[in-house]
Amino acid sequence: MKVSVQDISALSLLANPCVGAENLSAALTRVVHLAMEKGAMEDSKTKILTIFHDSFRDTPANKVRMSACVTKSSALEDSLLDNIIIEACTCIIGYFKIDLHEFPNSWASLYAWMNTNGYKPTNQDPFEIYHNDYQTHPEKKCIVSMYIPIVK
Repeated sequence: MKVSVQDISALSLLANPCVGAENLSAALTRVVHLAMEKGAMEDSKTKILTIFHDSFRDTPANKVRMSACVTKSSALEDSLLDNIIIEACTCIIGYFKIDLHEFPNSWASLYAWMNTNGYKPTNQDPFEIYHNDYQTHPEKKCIVSMYIPIVK
């Protein structure tokens, strides 16, 4: 696990909210297909991400609220998705190349790193940015950055 602490700029997003881990894949698929149809995926600045509004630690997986998101661009102006802004903040960022089943342990290790190093989370929601389509990766690995907003 590679970890850094960085200030990030605000992110203006279009979001497809969902409830329950079992619905996240469909929500992400809708966002990706919309971005592809509108040509937004051709722009290297376009990012696909998930925001976690609840914790899997405190909430049953079928009740966790999440938002599948794409960074806002002119190509997506007329979409029917919700507008969300992640405010500029300082984050612990974990960089991972993992299998799908390794997401929970990767989040747990990032939170453990935060606690061990004396950082405290803010009330902003954690999120992850996907850097590849794991289905096209030769080892079916996800390349992902996980973000925990923290108090400076």
